[in-house]
Amino acid sequence: MDHSGHGMTMDLPPFTLGRGLQWSADPFFLVACLVALGMYGYGVFRLRRRGDAWSAGRTVSFVVGVLTIMLVMCTRLNDYGMVMFSVHMVQHMVISMLSPILILLGAPVTLALRVLPAVGKGPRELLLALLHSRYMRIITHPAFTIPLFIASLYALYFTPIFDFLMGSKTGHLAMMVHFLAVGVVFFWPIIGVDPGPHRPGYLMRMLELFAGMPFHAFFGIALMMASTPMVETFRNPPASLGIDALTDQNAAGGIAWAFSEIPSVLVLLALLFQWYGSEQRQARRKDRAADRDGDKELEAYNAYLASLNARGR
Repeated sequence: MDHSGHGMTMDLPPFTLGRGLQWSADPFFLVACLVALGMYGYGVFRLRRRGDAWSAGRTVSFVVGVLTIMLVMCTRLNDYGMVMFSVHMVQHMVISMLSPILILLGAPVTLALRVLPAVGKGPRELLLALLHSRYMRIITHPAFTIPLFIASLYALYFTPIFDFLMGSKTGHLAMMVHFLAVGVVFFWPIIGVDPGPHRPGYLMRMLELFAGMPFHAFFGIALMMASTPMVETFRNPPASLGIDALTDQNAAGGIAWAFSEIPSVLVLLALLFQWYGSEQRQARRKDRAADRDGDKELEAYNAYLASLNARGR
């Protein structure tokens, strides 16, 4: 069998990290990543040139997020991922659970809204209309995102859909784009700093996170405990790799299980940081309001307490 669409054959040498990290770019993801980095960099340059500030942390987060996509799609990890379940699972976990978090923390939509000029019906207005559209309300609602997040594992890997998609370069490309998109729509309402139609409180965001993450762990455990290969694509790995299909599947399950913990920690830390920042900003707003009106809210509260005390007498 020849996966010539990826520029590789079934006689790949045994996997090592060094071989996996060799350059082997998928043209679509290479162009998309370079365009994303270029547009983001141009946006930051425009802001800085007109004297506006932009967080260096956001820039670093976005750049690292895009680089993680290039890491798994523009190296031989992408080649080995076509024939090794464990390497494929690394690709899946990174592009669906790590890359989206880092990209969302980079606030690319906020950057675009600050850079694009406000004109009659220009790109900025179209972007705002999309952000507040019924379509966006649906695809960012937890009733949609959580089932989609779960189905992207179970309905894909445990049905013939996965084997069909892995049978061609186009199918594999579509699957990877799907993984990235699912990760973005799942984590956007939870951790995204960009404006959006669905933005629950911080406690609800944590509940949304924990509603989806256990299913990743269960999926990984199912692969680890299976006594036979469960995915046809990886049932007969090429002899040149020197691996056993069941052992490789168990490794893939361990990767899926472990990765369910990594995003949880990252997201929780980011949420706590955002929550703290929100409380600090609210406190500063109250302080400024108190300075303007002489703290009338406090005076009204003290008067209320005094009236209760007078009634008690």
